[in-house]
Amino acid sequence: MGSPPPNLSLQQESRNGVTRIAVAGELDMASAPTLAQSLTEAEREGTHAILLDLRDLAFIDSSGLYAILSASTRARANGHRLVVDGSSGAARRLFELTGTEFLVEDQEFVSVLDRFTGG
Repeated sequence: MGSPPPNLSLQQESRNGVTRIAVAGELDMASAPTLAQSLTEAEREGTHAILLDLRDLAFIDSSGLYAILSASTRARANGHRLVVDGSSGAARRLFELTGTEFLVEDQEFVSVLDRFTGG
């Protein structure tokens, strides 16, 4: 994978069958393909769940939302889980405006985080 656009930072780590991808900066038309590629690679590695951490996301547009929705659809179809921690104001506002709040399931987040940390 090439280097991410300068306005986006991705940090990825895997533990206990869970891949955590922390996204910081701006998730827009220029940077969404980088996130999409990272999500696809995590799926190919056979992870049980992907924990997408958006707490440090400053901006997200429809391209970023599409990348996340696509990964969510693939997760349901392929039997793994995609859990989004959309704590950033930018992400929460976009999810509310577009009716995609279902992406942020707090109970499922706690379950996947517990598995990631090993209890």
